[in-house]
Amino acid sequence: MNFKLSLLIAIFSTTLIASCDQTSNPAAPFVLNDSLWTEGTGVNNVNHFYASGTNMLTCTFCKLCEQAYIFISKDNGLTWQLDTALHVYNHHDTGPITDPLWLPAPMTFIKDGSYLLAGEGDVYHGDIYRSTDNGVTWSNKSTSWPSDDSDREDIYSFCLLHGKIFAGTDDGVFVSTDQGTTWSSANIGIPKISFYHAPISAIAALGNSLFASTWAFGIYRSDNDGATWRIVNTSDYSFGGLATVGPNIFAAAFNDYGKPWTGGVFLSTDNGNTWEHVDAGLSDHGVNSICTDGTYLFVSTDSSIFASSNGGACWTEISTRLAEQAGNGGASALYAYGNYLFANSGGGIWRYPLDSIQGFTFNIKSEKSFKLKGG
Repeated sequence: MNFKLSLLIAIFSTTLIASCDQTSNPAAPFVLNDSLWTEGTGVNNVNHFYASGTNMLTCTFCKLCEQAYIFISKDNGLTWQLDTALHVYNHHDTGPITDPLWLPAPMTFIKDGSYLLAGEGDVYHGDIYRSTDNGVTWSNKSTSWPSDDSDREDIYSFCLLHGKIFAGTDDGVFVSTDQGTTWSSANIGIPKISFYHAPISAIAALGNSLFASTWAFGIYRSDNDGATWRIVNTSDYSFGGLATVGPNIFAAAFNDYGKPWTGGVFLSTDNGNTWEHVDAGLSDHGVNSICTDGTYLFVSTDSSIFASSNGGACWTEISTRLAEQAGNGGASALYAYGNYLFANSGGGIWRYPLDSIQGFTFNIKSEKSFKLKGG
């Protein structure tokens, strides 16, 4: 049920021109030691990160046995051990998975009070599991995770808002008000594609609003805790990630095959009503992942990792030395936790100390912007 279809067309009113004012300091936006990347041991081919308590969790596929496994680190990602309490069989019906880094995370996590939830995704048999000890042991699956008779909905993302857990799935949005025990559909306004609602690649909360991004069907917003949704970005880009910094929300898009113009980073400063490109400084506009530590914004492509301290007006590559060490400077998953940025590059897990980055202040010259129809 993983759909990659094009349906809606973006209507541009003007063109964005954003640049950096470097007259006060013509140097790059950051001063950094790019050689400080350190590789973790004990796991590879991961495609998701999450921190719960003092534990970090990640997930990987076993290519031969086609199972998804959780690994845990108790030392900030330096060493990883297999979590033998939970692994799930991958019910993929297209044969062995040859490149798991291209797929959505098979296990997605969220912490709600004393419960850590793990949701299965991209296995064609999604389920919800819960842990009360930060992932060391896991309870039975959710009692009411929805099923469409042949398989249960896959989970790609979670977020929290107003005491509720929202799950982005391959059949729209679901919500739980009891820490993941029971779930109900929250899809009024999310379009149906054939028998299912549009797959939700990422879901995020900003203030009192929820945002849900899709692959090729735009970005949707709910201002009433998921009761109804309306489209605020009608682009047919394949949005794969959302990140919020203060009052702003960013959306990252892949490059669709045969459509090199469809990738990039988008910014909305007015709660999703209008969006503008903020990726002029990226050498590669096919963005796989986006995250923030609250100060810096980070994005990854197939070849590089970039950082910005001013909302995407200026970008600096921080993976030159990583490429030399890992054999590839790109990543499909990024995660900022504690004092580190984590990336899955070259098949391994790498971390970079955030306090080694010294930022400069730049101004955004946004002479024009565009509005995507539907906002």
